[in-house]
Amino acid sequence: MKTERESYLVIRTRGHVYNQEVLEWALGTEARYIGMIGRRKKIQTGFNKLAEEGMAAGNLAAVLAPIGLDVGALTPEEIALRIVAEMIQDRRKGKGREA
Repeated sequence: MKTERESYLVIRTRGHVYNQEVLEWALGTEARYIGMIGRRKKIQTGFNKLAEEGMAAGNLAAVLAPIGLDVGALTPEEIALRIVAEMIQDRRKGKGREA
């Protein structure tokens, strides 16, 4: 059975409406990997809001966003592969989120 420390979380809510809420929850877990799908500007806006609300910068720095290796992916299938590739890279290199 996998422990929470071995968990990989990907955040993507419909229209990004609940991304911030889910991100707050995710940061309270011991997940090894937390990644968030979205445009850099939208992600930064959300991070800024969380920082203004008192979220520690170290917690936000642990989130991979936008998620996935930059391989020039365009289609949903390619984007899924880039995300999985990043997870494999994390697993093999042992660069999980700091506990």
